[in-house]
Amino acid sequence: MRYLFVSSYKIMKKIIFVSMLAACGFSGYAQTYQPITSKNKTYLETLKGVSYTYKQGVVTLKNNGKYALGTVSVTASSKVDSTLFGIALFDDGVNKGETVKADVYFTNGLGKNEHEVPLKQVDQKNLVLSFDKATRAVK
Repeated sequence: MRYLFVSSYKIMKKIIFVSMLAACGFSGYAQTYQPITSKNKTYLETLKGVSYTYKQGVVTLKNNGKYALGTVSVTASSKVDSTLFGIALFDDGVNKGETVKADVYFTNGLGKNEHEVPLKQVDQKNLVLSFDKATRAVK
């Protein structure tokens, strides 16, 4: 009888685990992170070990690379709105091993019709994020 209880307990644990994984897969945000497409070896070496994440209008940048960074910018565009543009600027520099955060400022429109967009009006599930610029810090 004890073996039956232990066996059914393990099966229930597996069912709950699988259902939680499925629920996590369907919830949350689905932003797209574009890989670096540059062929410039210096640029690629500068960003090696540097990563970022986006959540609710904030980009968190982690510098686990070999170099201190001078200026970094991460841009956001939309899969559904071609005039939406967002940018997070890290212009104070990022030391090796440091993690920093910056707000993303969104604009919409072209030319004279360009205006700032509040975060609540941005379809965050359809954002495409990518590195725009990265420079090494001057020693």
